[in-house]
Amino acid sequence: MAKQSTIFNFFSKSPPLTKTKPSPSPTEADLPSSVKKLNSSPKEAAKQDPSQSTKKTQAKINKTAAKGAFSKLFEGKTPSVKESPQPCSFSAGALVWAKLEGYPWWPCMVVPQPLSGQQMRGRGRDQRLHVHFFDEPPTRGWVSVKYIREFKGSDSNDAKTGGVFFSGKPVIRRAMELADRALSDSPEKRLQMPLCTDPSEDEEEEVEDMEVDKSTLSDEELGEEEEEEVKAKPSRRSARAQVEEGRKPKRRRIVVQSDSEGSDEEFKPQRAGSSEEEEDEEEGASSGVDEAEEESVSESEQDSPVKPAKRKRPAEKPAKAKAAPVAPTPPPKKAPALVSAGAKSKLSAFTAPESFESQGSGATGEGTTVWDHEKLDWLQEGRRKDAKRRRPGDPDYDPATLYVPEDFLSKTTPGMRRWWQLKSEMADAVLFYKVGKFYELYHMDAVVGVSELGLAYMRGTWAHSGFPEIGFARFSDGLVQKGYKVARVEQTETPEMMEARCRTIARPTKFDRVVRREVCRVITKGTQTYSVLDGAPAEMQSRYLLSVKERAEGEGAAGPRTYGVAFVDASMGHFYLGQFQDDRHCSRLRTLTAHHPPAQVLLERGNLSAETQKLLKASLSAAQQEALAPGAQFWDASRTLKALAEEDYFKECDGLPPALKAMTSESDSLGLTPGEGHELALSALGGCIFYLKKCLVDQELVSMANFEEYVPVDVEMERAGGESGLFRQARQRMVLDGVTLANLEVLQNGSTGGGEGTLLERLDSCCTPFGRRLLKHWLCAPLCSPASIGDRLDALEDLMGAPGPASEAGELLKKLPDLERLLSKIHSMGTPLKSQGHPDSRAVLYEEITYSKRKIADFLAALEGFKTMQQIVSALETAAAEGFRSKLLRQVAVCKTDGEEGLFPDLSAELQRWETAFDHQKARSTGVITPKTGFDPEYDQALAAIKETERGLQEYLDRQKKRLGCRNMTYWGTGRNRYQMEVPDSVSDRNIPEEYEVKSTKKGWKRYWTREIERLFSELQGWEEKRDAALKDCMRRLFYNFDKNYKAWQTAVECMAVLDVLLCLSRYSQGGDGPMARPEVLHPGDAPESRPFLDLRGSRHPCVTTTFFGDSFVPNDVFIGCRDEGDEEPSEDEGRATCVLVTGPNMGGKSTLMRQCGLVVILAQLGCYVPAESLRLTPVDRVFTRLGASDRIMSGESTFYVELSETASILHHGTGHSLVLLDELGRGTATYDGTAIASAVVKDLAERIRCRTLFSTHYHSLVEDHAQDPAVRLGHMACMVENECDEDPSQETITFLYKFIRGACPKSYGFNAARLASLPEEVIQSGHRKAREFERSTVTLRVFRQLCSLAEDPRSTTERFASLVRMITEL
Repeated sequence: MAKQSTIFNFFSKSPPLTKTKPSPSPTEADLPSSVKKLNSSPKEAAKQDPSQSTKKTQAKINKTAAKGAFSKLFEGKTPSVKESPQPCSFSAGALVWAKLEGYPWWPCMVVPQPLSGQQMRGRGRDQRLHVHFFDEPPTRGWVSVKYIREFKGSDSNDAKTGGVFFSGKPVIRRAMELADRALSDSPEKRLQMPLCTDPSEDEEEEVEDMEVDKSTLSDEELGEEEEEEVKAKPSRRSARAQVEEGRKPKRRRIVVQSDSEGSDEEFKPQRAGSSEEEEDEEEGASSGVDEAEEESVSESEQDSPVKPAKRKRPAEKPAKAKAAPVAPTPPPKKAPALVSAGAKSKLSAFTAPESFESQGSGATGEGTTVWDHEKLDWLQEGRRKDAKRRRPGDPDYDPATLYVPEDFLSKTTPGMRRWWQLKSEMADAVLFYKVGKFYELYHMDAVVGVSELGLAYMRGTWAHSGFPEIGFARFSDGLVQKGYKVARVEQTETPEMMEARCRTIARPTKFDRVVRREVCRVITKGTQTYSVLDGAPAEMQSRYLLSVKERAEGEGAAGPRTYGVAFVDASMGHFYLGQFQDDRHCSRLRTLTAHHPPAQVLLERGNLSAETQKLLKASLSAAQQEALAPGAQFWDASRTLKALAEEDYFKECDGLPPALKAMTSESDSLGLTPGEGHELALSALGGCIFYLKKCLVDQELVSMANFEEYVPVDVEMERAGGESGLFRQARQRMVLDGVTLANLEVLQNGSTGGGEGTLLERLDSCCTPFGRRLLKHWLCAPLCSPASIGDRLDALEDLMGAPGPASEAGELLKKLPDLERLLSKIHSMGTPLKSQGHPDSRAVLYEEITYSKRKIADFLAALEGFKTMQQIVSALETAAAEGFRSKLLRQVAVCKTDGEEGLFPDLSAELQRWETAFDHQKARSTGVITPKTGFDPEYDQALAAIKETERGLQEYLDRQKKRLGCRNMTYWGTGRNRYQMEVPDSVSDRNIPEEYEVKSTKKGWKRYWTREIERLFSELQGWEEKRDAALKDCMRRLFYNFDKNYKAWQTAVECMAVLDVLLCLSRYSQGGDGPMARPEVLHPGDAPESRPFLDLRGSRHPCVTTTFFGDSFVPNDVFIGCRDEGDEEPSEDEGRATCVLVTGPNMGGKSTLMRQCGLVVILAQLGCYVPAESLRLTPVDRVFTRLGASDRIMSGESTFYVELSETASILHHGTGHSLVLLDELGRGTATYDGTAIASAVVKDLAERIRCRTLFSTHYHSLVEDHAQDPAVRLGHMACMVENECDEDPSQETITFLYKFIRGACPKSYGFNAARLASLPEEVIQSGHRKAREFERSTVTLRVFRQLCSLAEDPRSTTERFASLVRMITEL
């Protein structure tokens, strides 16, 4: 409908701009649109316009696709209202609900079409009703009758909340108000209201003849245009005039509004029935895709949920088919025989499928269609080979390539030959193959496009789909997010360039006469850079491309191993590489993948051990994994360094970056020899760079020179050398491995896999994307230095003490874009490396202006962001002057020029320079940057030379005026004919100097040139070419000049990221659900006890505010390694106890208490207030967890094996400063084995490692064994038991108090949990009887053991004897 986009401007998914049209039959395919629209016989059409009857009939005979002219429809005559061909249940003026398929219902009124007078057209399920949409301004269109319902007013039940027509959109609510007003009027009065009379898009399509710019034509059409030598400039013309000239009217495709700003494209297939030789001879330049491969078929948009483009059915050319004679008066209900049977069969291949379901399944008729590519023998399963003809069983088989037989290629058209050649090189990618203004998907790629993106198949025996160029971002990202690899193939030649190339070839073949196409970008999950073609990022957090190489250090699978890793965030160009030893459980590699979760993993084929492969398969199952060939693809260290030197990546920074230089041998000044202990890291970097090179993003990313060595956190601790160095270093971090992050749900919810309920979600109120990324980094590695922790806490107090400036800074931070990624994008757009030899620099992009506008918008957004940063610094300037206690806050919030400690760079001069560099508003609207004087030397030089040359030409003209004595002499001409001196005939020929050469004449005037003018004009042209070249490259050089100051821009972003996180933590510290306390972190040497301790009072879970039953969260105290001041008689032994045994009833809160303790410690060392009354502790170097029960079935590890693996990591890596949270160790095996292992672990933790430990258990024998152990303290979760009955447990009522108190819990009350879980009562009773038997046996055994002990030791005390008597009495 006309102006339809105005109705749907607020929708996230754009509606189709054109109406839904039924697929015409083969017989009707070539009818002129005017005849089809009238729904009448040719005879009746002739009566309406006798003057055109003969020509229209002739047009039908020739099977042209002539369209009706707008001039005929808009002659000022009001057409009479015609009756619909079939009965209509709604008369003109009726109010209805109408719905375009896939979009909301809209209040409408049935009206006749203002041009043809039709109210309904079509038959059967293709019937459509013409409606007026209530909108401002009004719009209209054709809607399928199956989406028409009666409008009964906005107060009807269907229009209220929960009704089928309900909508909360303001625009639809306004439309309902307009419809309500018209509801009380009569149908006749309604029809008198202002209606839309503008032609809709589909009507323009049917009647408008449009001359398409030559740049948008396909190669074949350009050839035809050149042959016909069309010199006249056509405008809107009638079909009749075009038929008289023997020209075929152009058709265009209408694309979705959200994808294009009204761009249209002529997409014409090659002629049906013509041979390849005829095509070569007659059509000249070819796009290279034949009629079966370049055909654009009209799609059934009604059944297609995604309508990127409407493709018109092509009409066959008059010279290629013979028409059957047309009967002068055919029956009105029978289609005239207008085309031959051969033409029918060809046209039937172009009809759109009747239903989208048939498209999705590949069915075009009865049964399922087998596509042509599925019939190829060499593509069948078991017969496929890689490019080097190796079969899948070969160890060197490369699944990323495909062998395509040469005899098959020789039979294809040039364009399809090129497609198969590219597919052979990247068989694992979906090719977006550019043809004109459209990306086409062929064969197996088309199947993917239809099934994953909802595209529609073109009609034919081979799979084919496509979409317009402007839709690349949406469709490519849709496939990448689903795990596909996308290759963007662009035309890198214009037809003119192709013709010029062919003229240099002695005998060009048909394969030469096709525009060149090259792969310009390969996009995967791990290599998304979010360029102007790719669109905005889908998520804020980093997504890494990880490259791993392994070397076994010992014999057997259980020995240690060394890993070399390199990972990069392609969206920001940050590289990390390192090499480290790891244990058999791959603890450090697990930690790396938890802190920096990769979206894609690169491996060297045959390099990784089975254990590492299991780890990657289990813990990184969502990440794509790709194996590279050793040597050729996954480079060794020497080849990596050689490639870095040869590619000139670091030309701007004069040599390798410091992090890479440190990994080369000191004896090699050229940096081509890897240093000892860095070979695997450099090799992993080689695999990474090779892959980036394959994806064509290596130049833009590596040239940023952002390289950093990755050192595991625990390795840094080992290098610190003792606890004094460990806790004194400001950069030292706490170790949180992958198991701990998962068990404590710091980043990811263990149940849903999302972020809900995690510590990150609870803390994250950051205003910027780069602030969110920094917060996650801080959470993964909290501080260990008490001084650094205290400085962060001081920063929070400073911000909380200045609420006004802090609030203003927070509001300004919300305005900042993702400047980290914008800086990387600007570097990519400005780097000279990419502009020199990259295929993208040669790509022919039809939406170049749109992309230029996006580039400028990104650049201006970055400038505005840095201006906002200065405002933020100014907002905090007053508070900073009054004195911030925190050194960290002074560093990030004070400019370098204002204080010695300030790190924020002074950007005023640089921003002022860019403010005056060019007209920002003009550049934003036009997509072209014209630099102002003084900014671009090359451009300024060219302008100055042009002015100087023009001045010379003017001075020469003034001299000639004096010489001839003629004042009215002037220069005349345009383009290359400029600067001809125009001399009137009144000047005698005798006075004309000999050097004057006549160039042209007109009545009364002669025009002359001289050698001096020719010289000056030649100079002028040269400078103009330099000016144009400078202007063309101006945008890239502008971005390049901006990027030269990258370090200052990046420092400013880092300062704002720190400020954003500090503001985020201050908001959490102020807005807790209860008391929030500043933690007191003491250095171990400064603590009174001079040993590690934890004194936590009134603590609450940071992420849980209510209990399972909805009650308020109960705060608890935890004392480890220190005395409980609440104890009435504290003992010296309990003050030294570093291990706390936690018992209690099932569901009593033991696991919650342990998680709560771990999260509070992490928050404290993060430098944040904690949800507690008070917290005192010495720093924790590492948090270990063994919580919950789960297996790793993908790794072949049982539940008990997982428990013991995690426990082994604790016993191997734990230190006296660690915090260990062990939950019910030994549940996965027999009771005796589990109890024995648990007892041994408790003893080792309490006596050897002596780390702070919370150990929960249901083994009451374990509690008895350690009841008198001075290194172990007992505690339990309290509960209240009513009606306790040994005979009938169903009478018991247990109330969980969720309070952690001293002592041991006598029972676990498991039958209470069984009752809550709704186990059958008879099962519970049976279990209780069995439990009593077990308990009696256990007590009997204990009594016997006590008797034996008394018998062996005659000196036993009276207390022991009394205890034995009590046990016998109970028994």
